[in-house]
Amino acid sequence: MQQVPDDLFVLKKKNKEENADSKPSESFWIDAISILRQNKLAMTGLAINIGLIVMAIIGPMLVPYSYSDQNLLNSNLPPSFDYWFGTDDLGRDLFSRTWVGARISLFIGITAVVLDLIIGIIWGGIAAYKGGKTDEVMMRIVDILYGLPHLLVTILLMVVLKPGLLTIIIAMAATGWIGMARLVRGEILRLKESEFVMASQVLGGSFFRVLFKHLIPNAMGPIIVSMTLSVPGAIFAEATLSFLGLGVPVPLASWGTMTSEGLVTLLTGEIWRLFFPALFISLTMFSFNVLGDGLRDALDPKFRK
Repeated sequence: MQQVPDDLFVLKKKNKEENADSKPSESFWIDAISILRQNKLAMTGLAINIGLIVMAIIGPMLVPYSYSDQNLLNSNLPPSFDYWFGTDDLGRDLFSRTWVGARISLFIGITAVVLDLIIGIIWGGIAAYKGGKTDEVMMRIVDILYGLPHLLVTILLMVVLKPGLLTIIIAMAATGWIGMARLVRGEILRLKESEFVMASQVLGGSFFRVLFKHLIPNAMGPIIVSMTLSVPGAIFAEATLSFLGLGVPVPLASWGTMTSEGLVTLLTGEIWRLFFPALFISLTMFSFNVLGDGLRDALDPKFRK
């Protein structure tokens, strides 16, 4: 009769030791940050991202012109000391509009990716950890949605719903979470048979406690990398919608709408109207991609070894 309490004590002690490893240790993240800091290209991407966010916040306040002020007498002026990025065909200051557009493009891109992250983690995590028929049904739904063209679904929702920022985000998140769900499912399937998970289950850990306290934290490396790499894709998707005339309503501006409006300048010669929004779209995609590559190298256990 004395053996049962002793075994329980040993099991609890073992579980405490394994729980110490059930989450990535502080040294893991410290080492990852150290590796990331040594990657000059990734740090350049991070600096560009920070610079774009800062300019999106303060940029419109650096000039005395509003993004919506019109002055036909000053239409299509080239860049100068008065108008740093020039003006458009309605005499609106392109510098102010560029950074207001940065606010909208970055907000839409980051918000859509965060929604993809939340839905993907919940859907993929439950499917993988529950397993059986639950996994079968949930992943068949994912396979059906995965077969639908993402851009086509987004455009159809944009046509049906009322135009606006919320509509764009909902339309982009409608099928954007599928890739995250598949990634999370794969990571959870890899981790669910680990000893620390089984120890937590034996000691009565609930379904959601095991999933969100033990499994998800250990899968955060690939999730963070995927999230970082998804942001430029979401920004480019918003730019595509705006280019097709399904973007933010006037007089608001985004990089996509500015690019669409500036396309005609290839024929008329006011090339600055196209150059600046296209430049910042390209710069944003470059910076997020190189940062994502750096994070992948820093968080990849194979690379760390």
